[in-house]
Amino acid sequence: MDRADVADTNAVTDARDRSSGRDRLAHGAMVAGAFVVAMLLFFRVPILSGFDLGFGDRGDAVIEISILEHWRNVLDGAAAWDTTGYFHPYRGTLGYNDGYLLYGLSYSFWRLFADPFHADTLNVLTFKTIGFVAAYLLVARTLGWGRVAATLVALLWTVASGISLQAVHVQLQSVALLPVAMMLAIAAVRAEQDGRRGRARTLAVALAALIAAWLLTAYYMAWFTIFSAALFVACWCVLSDRWRPAAALALARRHAATLLCGVGAFAILVLPFLAIYLPKAGETGGHPYEEMLGYLVTPLIDMINVGPDNYLWGWLFRPLFALIHAEMPADPMLPRRVLGGEHETGIPPILFVLVVTAAWQIIVRRRIDGLPVSRDLRAFALATIIGWLLTLQFWSVSPWGLVYALVPGGKGLRVVSRYQLWLVLPFLLLVVAAWRQRAMRLARSRPWLAAIFAVLLVAENLSAETPAQLHHDEQQAAVSAIPPPPNACASFYAVVTRRDEPLYLSAFKQGLYPHNADAMLLAELWRVPTINGISTFNPPDWDFASPLAADYDARVAAYARRHRLHGLCRLDMRRARPWSRLVPAAAGS
Repeated sequence: MDRADVADTNAVTDARDRSSGRDRLAHGAMVAGAFVVAMLLFFRVPILSGFDLGFGDRGDAVIEISILEHWRNVLDGAAAWDTTGYFHPYRGTLGYNDGYLLYGLSYSFWRLFADPFHADTLNVLTFKTIGFVAAYLLVARTLGWGRVAATLVALLWTVASGISLQAVHVQLQSVALLPVAMMLAIAAVRAEQDGRRGRARTLAVALAALIAAWLLTAYYMAWFTIFSAALFVACWCVLSDRWRPAAALALARRHAATLLCGVGAFAILVLPFLAIYLPKAGETGGHPYEEMLGYLVTPLIDMINVGPDNYLWGWLFRPLFALIHAEMPADPMLPRRVLGGEHETGIPPILFVLVVTAAWQIIVRRRIDGLPVSRDLRAFALATIIGWLLTLQFWSVSPWGLVYALVPGGKGLRVVSRYQLWLVLPFLLLVVAAWRQRAMRLARSRPWLAAIFAVLLVAENLSAETPAQLHHDEQQAAVSAIPPPPNACASFYAVVTRRDEPLYLSAFKQGLYPHNADAMLLAELWRVPTINGISTFNPPDWDFASPLAADYDARVAAYARRHRLHGLCRLDMRRARPWSRLVPAAAGS
């Protein structure tokens, strides 16, 4: 080869390197731009409010922040990990609510720079970032479906209608951990298949640690992950003809060491979760079946329920709200109980059509673009659709009744419709698996049409309804205005924590939430326990609703006598001197 040839070769190589560098830069800019758009859309209300509005409301958000403050106290060595500052003097009180473990670690970092309410919003930002990045890596690297598809999945998942609307319950944003779990599971299986046993076992242990920590953070999303994984394994065994006990046992034997590593690690790491939640499950018995019936998925309606304030599809639901109200005008809240709130977990109609057609191609036709579908993809699609169908309600009957009765932990779920939030990412993966080749052809032949379709997929998730309802300045001022208890107070209870506060939702909820929720937060901030508190489940002799009732102090005094409490103080912000001691004789001192 002469010098001219060498020069030509070097020139071609340099041109390829420059082209490759430009491609990487362009793809990086695309992903970064999509991330910025996703965060601006999801956080648009907090941003437009000057970061005054945070996620949640006067009740649930204050309760959540109090538990996050508990973990901050744990990290400071000021509290036992399993016992919160509320429901004093009971132990293991973390088990009455979601544990928020991973949230607490993130929140405690942000508390180094921010007050409780802004730190809570920054915690949501942390998990939305984890979710976006992990979803992108899952599609682009683990599944190898391309950067454009990965960017679109990450964007759509971040701004998904149901996940966004239900951010009023911040713990549900822990669904961001799902792509992390999926990447670990896929990597572990591939390493096992390739004979890299050490890597497979390490990944299995990492997955076990993630699920155990997730259970101690947000029960619903972690349980849905375990349940869906079991569904996938069952479907895969059926499709691969390994459902018979002998065949299943032979398969397990071949991978026994890795399975034992993963299962053994999970059995150990899940012990803290079991230690605090099993006693509470035995104490409360879980949620009654009749109560759960109100939170199942109405066929078709709830499957696409994006709420009456959705910018593109709200017109579908506003007449339904009006019809229900016309039928029962005496109950103005009925339309929201039937169609709103926890029922607004559906996927938008365009995505719904894409999901159904993708599932049909994968499960029934078993071919995509003329090519056969892999057994793994068919099992994944089948498990996803079966899981979705199980949530449907037909009057007072639902196949979820079998899950409730037979699957461990099923009685701990009340709002089954939240499963649709978990299913959003699997839905998007099915759509990409079935439609990405045709979408790429469309993008090459008619890029303007592909761009319009992508914009519609994003836009149909947006709504005027917002989960950001907690005013930072108002909450911070209200909490700061309450003086800490005197040094002689060993514990306290709240009567009124804020003067002239507007009604919280209804008279019934006003009697339950404001004083109890504030007492929870104050107890964690002051590190002084309170007998107050409010949760899905409460201690057996909890009786601290209706603080303005004439017998409220008597109920507190009876509780203090039963538990032999000394130094119990009373907080009433209506008084010039808010703090007083419970009368010793009444307290049994």
